[in-house]
Amino acid sequence: MATHGAECKKVLVAAADVDVAVVGGGGAGCSAAVAAARQGASVVLIERYGSLGGCMGPGGWAAGALDLAPLDPHRFSVGTDEDKFSNGPNHWISTKHADPVAVDIRDHVRGCGLAGEWMARLFDLYEQIGPCPHFGNQAIRVEYLFNQMLEESGVRQMLQTYASEPILSADGVVEGLYVENVSGRQAIHAKVTIDCTGNAAFAQRAGALIVPPNRQPSMNITFGIANIDSKKFGKFVADRPPMSGECIQWVDEVLIPDVDYVAGRLGAHITRLTPFADLVRRAWEDDGYQAVGWIGDVGRICLAFPVSGPKDGMLWDRADIDGDVDTLNAEHMTMLERDGRKYVFDTLLFMRKYFPGFDNAYLMYLSPYIGTRGGRAIEAEYIVTKQDLIDGRRHADVIHQTYDLRDAHNFADIPYRQLLPKKVEGLLAAGVAAHQKPPNLRCREGVMTMGEAAGIAAAICIKQGVMPRDVDIKALQRGLRKSGVNLGTPGRVAALGL
Repeated sequence: MATHGAECKKVLVAAADVDVAVVGGGGAGCSAAVAAARQGASVVLIERYGSLGGCMGPGGWAAGALDLAPLDPHRFSVGTDEDKFSNGPNHWISTKHADPVAVDIRDHVRGCGLAGEWMARLFDLYEQIGPCPHFGNQAIRVEYLFNQMLEESGVRQMLQTYASEPILSADGVVEGLYVENVSGRQAIHAKVTIDCTGNAAFAQRAGALIVPPNRQPSMNITFGIANIDSKKFGKFVADRPPMSGECIQWVDEVLIPDVDYVAGRLGAHITRLTPFADLVRRAWEDDGYQAVGWIGDVGRICLAFPVSGPKDGMLWDRADIDGDVDTLNAEHMTMLERDGRKYVFDTLLFMRKYFPGFDNAYLMYLSPYIGTRGGRAIEAEYIVTKQDLIDGRRHADVIHQTYDLRDAHNFADIPYRQLLPKKVEGLLAAGVAAHQKPPNLRCREGVMTMGEAAGIAAAICIKQGVMPRDVDIKALQRGLRKSGVNLGTPGRVAALGL
């Protein structure tokens, strides 16, 4: 059997000749494209799906609240007594917020970088058409807003287009990329390319070093189940007796034998299925259903079980996936799509059989994109670590600040070097492609600001005629400050010479 194939060489049509090419239309990619265009660069954005937003768009949103603290920790402070479960009202706003967000908050946030502007425009929609009833509706609003911002900035979009190999100069500098779509294989020439994929796939093809896989790809698939009798299910939940110690022991010893890992990664979901442990066990023994399912033999998946009567007869939530899933392994990604979608449907069948109120329920929605929030990433010139967050580490090339209550209350610097892949010139990375997980740097506010920094840096490269690693850091920081990005306290900003 042949082990290699030869590709016919032919002259390709140049689909675009631009200053900046952005690969990936998620939060980081859209922000990078808008930022570069607003600095005067010609920009094309390549997205493999037909809509924008990544985890927030075709990924079905998959998470609830918006955090204002990274935008301005001085105005929207984090309480010293908060933990990762707190959702402090001073800085968290639910996307299902019942009342319009106050005008003074919207106006302040609007001036806090591209992430803040996008968030304020999302709040404007809450006032215009009401709060989001479910994740699917939020995803549509996200797609609409990103498309609007790209069009306003003059960014050319290439949707349903797959980014293939890089175009490399004789000395290995990235000078654009080849793409594939219904028009065939085409070339895009660009002075700077930004990898905003969810797995640094393009950077890897360009020769960048990639960090090893970890057991925290933090993937999820969003689902919508309709036609639920919420009142009937709510009564069923209210009348349920406490689970016996035997049932809880069965969950730990049989359902999730790798309990330390699975409970650690999927703990909230395990907690939500435990009140139904007797039914889960019966389905295991009678039907072969596994409430904590498998992705091939490499990952585990668990759906967020309902704990009360779903609103309006519809359940919108997600199933989370973790384990040894390598997001740069085609076989793994095939297992992920196949087994993840099958698991959600099998869980619907379980609910229809064992949950009163779900008798006639049906699966109305599965997100087309299984969101990747912690996949493979570049081996950056500087890799932010958990200890950096604990220490609140400072960097002279800071591009924004973040925090994670899983680790500490400190705000730590994210340096520009986090966006620079080793061994490759002409290329930047942003978002999930630019950080090793753990720690958790993938909050939407953070990845969008990484994207903005990458976009401004790319535009500076064009103006100054330099490579990304030779960018004038002060010029980049001034651009971020002008946009309203948080680089620290006024004293810290002064010390940076800004």
